[in-house]
Amino acid sequence: MSRKLVRTRDLVSAGIAGALVMLLASLSLAAEARLTDDAYTSLTARTGNFGAALSLLVQGAAAKTAVTFLRFDLSTLPPGTRGSDVAKAFLKLWVSSVTTAGMFDVHTVRGGWTEHAITAATAPPPGRDEIAGIPVTLQDKSSFVIVDLTELVHDWLDRVLENNGIVLLPNAAGISVAFDSKENTATSHEPRLEIILKGAGSEGPPGPRGPAGPAGPPGPQGSAGPPGPAAPARSPELAAAVASGTPAPGGVNGLQEFRASSSWTAPPGVTRVLIEAWGAGGGGGGGSQSGTGGGGGGGGAYQRGIVVVTPGTTYDVVLGVGGSSGIGGPGGDGSVSQFRQSAPGTVLLMARGGRGGRPGPDDGTPGAGSPGGQGDPSYGIARDGVNGALGSPCKPAALTPGTCLGPGRGGTGGSPGRGTVDPPDSAGSGGAGGDGGRSGAEGAPGYVILFW
Repeated sequence: MSRKLVRTRDLVSAGIAGALVMLLASLSLAAEARLTDDAYTSLTARTGNFGAALSLLVQGAAAKTAVTFLRFDLSTLPPGTRGSDVAKAFLKLWVSSVTTAGMFDVHTVRGGWTEHAITAATAPPPGRDEIAGIPVTLQDKSSFVIVDLTELVHDWLDRVLENNGIVLLPNAAGISVAFDSKENTATSHEPRLEIILKGAGSEGPPGPRGPAGPAGPPGPQGSAGPPGPAAPARSPELAAAVASGTPAPGGVNGLQEFRASSSWTAPPGVTRVLIEAWGAGGGGGGGSQSGTGGGGGGGGAYQRGIVVVTPGTTYDVVLGVGGSSGIGGPGGDGSVSQFRQSAPGTVLLMARGGRGGRPGPDDGTPGAGSPGGQGDPSYGIARDGVNGALGSPCKPAALTPGTCLGPGRGGTGGSPGRGTVDPPDSAGSGGAGGDGGRSGAEGAPGYVILFW
């Protein structure tokens, strides 16, 4: 699914500034989804059920020692509510304890479950990644962590995705945190999903306008009509998060995109950076003189991961170079996009490029499309680029099959791996194969975004 920049489901938002503040100020309908199930599972007790526990644990690093499952019922929204009716949806988690500061990730869930039956041995697997690298610090204890799940709620309401809830997983950076469950009645700080709708109460008709006075005081103003119904009040925590306009714990304080290779220096206090990278696309294969089309180049791979950095240190951001066009031959391979130390040049994250499309052979068969770049899960979240498409043969004449009425078309280039945004200017896309007798198109360069 295509996502737009900045896709807030991939960014943790405890304080939302600027245009968002203006947007939410104009909204007047709020609702809260009903939490139906919450439980955690533990690898140290694979058959144990913790649906009645007072806390929800997220613990571990590469080994997910404990993970938390949450599911919300959206039937509390007005009948007929669609995804386009939702302006914002915030998940609120009360941090009851932090043993090890770190990060957790939010994924969808691929299958049904209930809080009184789920165990580590029977839990459905994680599904689509929604947010990576949500930080929790020691200072977050006894406060809410607020996460923006707007686009996921859109997908649930529009039935793009079945609502099996979400699972909170330890990030590879590691974490050990406990959130309050709905069974913890001592605080009444159960997980909440607060939804702000776009509708507004109807406003009464304006009264007649009073006549303008002379150059002195203005004339009397006509009385206003009766006001529309008042909106439901937002919680104090959500109102503070929306209205503050400043980064808060769990927030993202910087963002930079790279459309050309450059460098980046870690600001003071920044020790981790979230990187999204797309490799370059492969070039399209050339069409043959016999009239067959060349194959399309593969799209670049997508990588997303958390990288540890040192404040004040400069790093290189290298964008992959698109593969060259196939001129009577195959297209060139797209090169990798990298985030690396300036010295000694150690690569900290990379996204592979797509392969170049194959040329149309002279035997009349079309040129093959080439594979997209392969993602590497060792860096975090990885998605392969889409393969380039097969070219087509020429159109034969009905009476003389060996004669071409027109050249075959080149195969389309593969798209880059799906990320949180659509890269601009088709970055990461493979080049189209050349029509019969023509050269293929060049692959598009890579693209990188940094969040910190």
